[in-house]
Amino acid sequence: MLIVLKAAGSSQITAAILSGVIGLMGILVVNDETTKAKKVTTVLVALSSAVSLGIGSFLSRYGQAENVFLVLLVFLSFYLQKFGIRYFSLSMVAFMSFYFASILHVTFSQLPWLLAGVIVGACCAFIYNFVIFKDRPSNVLRSSMKSFHIQVNLVLDLIIELIQKKRIEPAQIKQYNRNIKKLAEYARVASEELGNTDPHDIWPGVTAEQMRLYVFDTVMLLQTYSPAIRKLSELKAFNHFDIQQVLLKLVESIREAEVLNENPTHSLTDAAQHLQELRQKLSELEPQDERYKDWLYLIRRIETISNHVIDEAYELQQAIVKQEKQPQKEAEEQEDEEDNDEEKGLKPSTKKSIQAVITAVATLIFGSFLSPSHQYWALLAGYLVLLGTETIGSTFVKAVQRSVGTLLGAAVGFVVASYVSPGILEVTLLFICVFMAFYFFPITYSFMSFWITMMLAFMYDMLLGGISESLLLARVLDTVVGVGIGLAVSALVFPKRTRDKITDTSVEYVAALKEFVHTYLHRFTNQYAFANLADKGMELEKKLKQLHVDSDPIIKGFVGRSRLQQFLTVFTAINYYAKHLVASSTRNEAFYKEAEFHGVVKEVEEKVSSNFTQLEKALRGERGTYVYTLEDVRQKIEQSLDYFDTSVQSRNLQHLQLLHNIYYVWKINQSVVHLAKELGAEEISNEE
Repeated sequence: MLIVLKAAGSSQITAAILSGVIGLMGILVVNDETTKAKKVTTVLVALSSAVSLGIGSFLSRYGQAENVFLVLLVFLSFYLQKFGIRYFSLSMVAFMSFYFASILHVTFSQLPWLLAGVIVGACCAFIYNFVIFKDRPSNVLRSSMKSFHIQVNLVLDLIIELIQKKRIEPAQIKQYNRNIKKLAEYARVASEELGNTDPHDIWPGVTAEQMRLYVFDTVMLLQTYSPAIRKLSELKAFNHFDIQQVLLKLVESIREAEVLNENPTHSLTDAAQHLQELRQKLSELEPQDERYKDWLYLIRRIETISNHVIDEAYELQQAIVKQEKQPQKEAEEQEDEEDNDEEKGLKPSTKKSIQAVITAVATLIFGSFLSPSHQYWALLAGYLVLLGTETIGSTFVKAVQRSVGTLLGAAVGFVVASYVSPGILEVTLLFICVFMAFYFFPITYSFMSFWITMMLAFMYDMLLGGISESLLLARVLDTVVGVGIGLAVSALVFPKRTRDKITDTSVEYVAALKEFVHTYLHRFTNQYAFANLADKGMELEKKLKQLHVDSDPIIKGFVGRSRLQQFLTVFTAINYYAKHLVASSTRNEAFYKEAEFHGVVKEVEEKVSSNFTQLEKALRGERGTYVYTLEDVRQKIEQSLDYFDTSVQSRNLQHLQLLHNIYYVWKINQSVVHLAKELGAEEISNEE
């Protein structure tokens, strides 16, 4: 836009600034689900901005009418969210455009160049979104999987180091845990992309289900390796040279395998051979031997999950070689009971819009007294502090971040602007501030506020012919007042406490976990049951992450965070156990023909399901809840196994498989019982 202005001989720098604002918003707020819908919204962004600017220039002469329209835009930007993201985007662009027109008192004579700026900004956003950085789902998925495999190999390198060293240093464990955390993020991204893109378009023959299960198994493998290898090292298991060498060969062969390569130079055959060697070594070790009994089960755990990864990787390779698209498995159709009850009271979007209107009116009143010439500063601060926050705690955190960022940004911006004269250098600094503000936007809100305030300091210096201490002081004061009013309204009008939000998310997680465990156990008694546990496992991971996000305001504070951290630790442990259920060694053929086993599994399923229900009630604060320990059921199952009766060897094998498959169900139930007891539930035995 600066180039256009220079070519036309115009000095309307405001048009270039508005063009930048519209261009950035056209990139950031257009978040429709499909590319076609995004294109339509990007065009409508220009229309929304143009109409808002026109109304703003018209109403600037009518005093309070300007305020009424601004409050209406605030209301719409929150209320229309329930109809779709497009309406929110257009309302937000309209609000910012009207705000821009209001603070600069735009006249009709200025309007043509401003409209030209809107068109240029929208066109740049369109070119950015759909030409330069065109949304190519296949490329994104390919890059996501490439990044995932690079991170996998980095972790496998660390594992090789852990196996080779007789003594593991704490620094190595920290490094491993950091890389595992990164790997989990890569896996989440890849899994989400698989929901938007058919991998068959990139790797013919591969289904999304196969790929997702492979990603999940790989993460599980590496999460299993770390604690197992640390424990093996402590128990001196690697003094057994053969075991150490076979494990090394197994890990190295998995690292070298090129799973998604059509013509792999390193196949999975080596990994399968080394896995067979490991099984052979295990068969040579006597479980009753005192030297081996403490760590033999760890090797078996590594062997089991390694087998899953190799099997899934082999299936992917074979699918690519054959290049025949396999039909997706379809889960049994289960019609969920629809909740037809109308939600009592106002909907969240309506409550939030009412909060926003009250905040807008209050900030306009206070702003007119504090800064009559800049009465909308407080309004903007109150508007932004409510945007994207659901609870009092999250609003408080955002209010503090914005106040601190604005204070520091004003101080630094004033000092820098006083030493820089208007011209190319100041324009350059202005664009640097814009870049830094949006760079830090997804990282920390306080840094974003810092750079935005610096940007405004340069803008005021350029547009208003200079900047004074009183002007920046007014900016800081208006920001503090605006966020304070927004926080007060959030706490007094339809308040949503942070703990209530945590409770809601916790209940959602427990409900999803209940369905997950039911699906897992149902496979043992229903021969034709199908369970896509990898998808359900990823869904649990997302809900756990949301629980951590909701808990963040309290964790960052001081009141009650200790107990909440303990609860989060237990939920994290439950999620870890749930992942191990996905890694069951009998994933494909889990049906038990023995009627005795059916009864045991159904009893476990009923009692565990009851415990989940009771935990949900306890989380909501209900009294009179109770939970089953299931220790008596567990003992009955474990003690009924007869190792020495060779006449029932086949039955014993199934019995051992059952013990293995429900081991982590016990762990989940113990955690659920612990949480419920902490919340006041009574512990009862199975007989009671």
